[in-house]
Amino acid sequence: MTQHTSYRLELDRFNVSNTGRNPAETTKGINDALVWAKQEGYSHVVLPSGTFSVRLDPGTLIAIKMQSGMHLELENGCEIVLEANSSPNYSIIDMTAIKNAKVSGGKLVGDKKNHVYEIFVKFARGGVNADGTLNNDPKWIRSEVIDRYANPGLLTNFRLWTIPGVSASAFSFYQYKDTVSKANLTGFRTNGVFAPAGSAGRGWFLNEDNDVSRNNKMIFAIPLSAPLTDAAISQIQAKVDNAYYTHESGHGIGVFGSNFIEVFNIEISNCVGDGIITGWEKYQLDPAAYSQEQMGQHILIHDCHIHHCRRQGISLCASNDTHIFRNRIHHIGFDDDGVTTNFRNGTPPMFGIDIESMYSETNIPIKSADRPNGLELNYRIRLWDNYVYSNARGHFVNSDGTDITLENNTFEGANVGGISSNPLFPYVKYVNNTFIGCELWVQGDNFVNGAVIQNGNLRLADVRGAVVQNCKIINGSVHGSSLYGYFGSPVVNAATGTFTFKTAHGMGNGAQVSFEQWIGKVPTGISVDKLYYTVNVSVLGFQVSESLGGSPVAVKDVGETGFHVARFNYGRCYLSNITVEREWRKDNALTPNFNLLAAGAVIKNIMIKNYDMAVLVPADYAGRPNIIDGLTMIEGSARFEGCHISESEFMRAKTPALGSTDIQLGSNDAKYKRQITLRNGLFHNLGLVLDGNATVTGTSFLNAAVGKSDNANKAVIAQSYLENSKLNFNWLRQNHSVTVAKSVFKGVTVTGTAPYIRLVDNTDLGTP
Repeated sequence: MTQHTSYRLELDRFNVSNTGRNPAETTKGINDALVWAKQEGYSHVVLPSGTFSVRLDPGTLIAIKMQSGMHLELENGCEIVLEANSSPNYSIIDMTAIKNAKVSGGKLVGDKKNHVYEIFVKFARGGVNADGTLNNDPKWIRSEVIDRYANPGLLTNFRLWTIPGVSASAFSFYQYKDTVSKANLTGFRTNGVFAPAGSAGRGWFLNEDNDVSRNNKMIFAIPLSAPLTDAAISQIQAKVDNAYYTHESGHGIGVFGSNFIEVFNIEISNCVGDGIITGWEKYQLDPAAYSQEQMGQHILIHDCHIHHCRRQGISLCASNDTHIFRNRIHHIGFDDDGVTTNFRNGTPPMFGIDIESMYSETNIPIKSADRPNGLELNYRIRLWDNYVYSNARGHFVNSDGTDITLENNTFEGANVGGISSNPLFPYVKYVNNTFIGCELWVQGDNFVNGAVIQNGNLRLADVRGAVVQNCKIINGSVHGSSLYGYFGSPVVNAATGTFTFKTAHGMGNGAQVSFEQWIGKVPTGISVDKLYYTVNVSVLGFQVSESLGGSPVAVKDVGETGFHVARFNYGRCYLSNITVEREWRKDNALTPNFNLLAAGAVIKNIMIKNYDMAVLVPADYAGRPNIIDGLTMIEGSARFEGCHISESEFMRAKTPALGSTDIQLGSNDAKYKRQITLRNGLFHNLGLVLDGNATVTGTSFLNAAVGKSDNANKAVIAQSYLENSKLNFNWLRQNHSVTVAKSVFKGVTVTGTAPYIRLVDNTDLGTP
């Protein structure tokens, strides 16, 4: 925005107090000055240092209304303080439907410490006639006159609560303009339902334009089902509040449907809602009346200090092309002590930054696959170099933003639900962020490149193509699952061509699926080289067609047990260059801090030190094996199911964890029968247990021990080198349980006898 001239607001000229007095006059003066400055051609207004107490306009619920083409600068030492009020929603500074505007400097202080969430109303004996005049009917009680101006916002959608000791089934309310009289009655209702049963609240007549002056007074009248004494009536304190009882929309700066906006170098605190919020301009009855400009775009929020607000630090609820950088956001949802969090200090979500347009609750024609020319909301948002910490429930969440980048941010402190993004929204990128004492959730097709996590975790949740690389986790864990789209082996009804699963598959008609036969064989009539579409879907089953909505494919048999059908893009989880460590392992208590349940994941170049590991597959797994390449494990134990492992080293100086059970390939559990392979590995000073159908090739064993349970699974060690190691198979009683072939022994002892163990074409170099 080009700034031609600057104007330093003249306090006396506009009757503005900078000593915290006269909020009504001060608010009017600041707004008048902004309008005047724009008319005079100024593009930069400086509000001098001092304390400016401001009051909400009872109609708009705004204190200061920004102008287009204007930079409002709060001078160093300038503090705008919102007067205590009762409104569930407000903006201290409002930026609605404007362009090319800036707000910077100084402080904004909300009214959280003194906010009014309800009022208590007195009653007297008597009622109200249908024409609005008062009467002395002893079977009725009526409230004092309630002034809408005195309680701005609170009464917009009011609720009268059940009154202890008053027996009544309903109440009436009468509304007036300025004074209670027949001539000024604007309307009444006789069917009011007490809260909490009547939770929806009631509104005001003649309220189409939010013109509070048209009817600003109200009286409640209640018919008594049982008599009350005058003393009892005098003691009544009836609670009146707003149906929007959380009062979570009181914001420091509200940016609604505005474009080319910059907010910077400002401290915002103690708002009952958010420090800063962006949103669309206003509701349109006709969806075609919305425009992209009304959603807002090109927003910069930077170098701000936002803290101790009640709901959020920053909420991004519509604007596109938004950049949030170098902000410090903390203690959202907390009192000044940093410990107390209750209704008056916090209301959910209580996050540092929240991207959430709530588009599904509007009639806005949102851009989608079915509507490619629709309106964009929360597209292309960049957050970098922010420090977000010590918030009551969390630091960042993306509920419905598309193309989101978080780079070089630091998130610190415990969080609920993790730093996360909705898995259904694409192009979410986490680049070189730091997480201290909190958890990053990787979901959907998230891309993570560079993360340092201290005393926190990296969790995989509902992964649908995520890539995670170059991460360091210190005193934390990698955990979760990647099972999206895998359903297991179905039961086949050859007569109908129906595939039925044990649990709900979650797909509708038209989903794309493919068949695989890592084990077993697909039914005749099905090809592993084709994509199919689901048809005639039920909760547990479906048929398949070669075209969308086409006829079901006919199958001639049930195939051979073991094949599976899944979403065509299942198994898309890619992890690489990840370190999980702690400085010292004080005992051998199992601590699997790399713990993953996955279907077809690819895991490369992982280093785990002083922790344990588990990479498992679902029970009776029939899908693509998990690929593990380049694993280094130091002072840890591991269990693998359904995996292909290569180029990996396992070493230990401490006493083995469980006898000789340091590394376990497979188990004695009948639910896990898939082949496990390990090639080009190294085992040094630890034990390997081959309990599953395991094949080990091209591997070195140095001062190691190898064992196996007495089960029906077959294990093979081939083309490997074993030095100062023990092969402990003495207890095996199943034929050909273990085969050791074409390997080199040096100082190796073997226990066990044929035919339970087979030694084939090995070379023994004797004792070293």
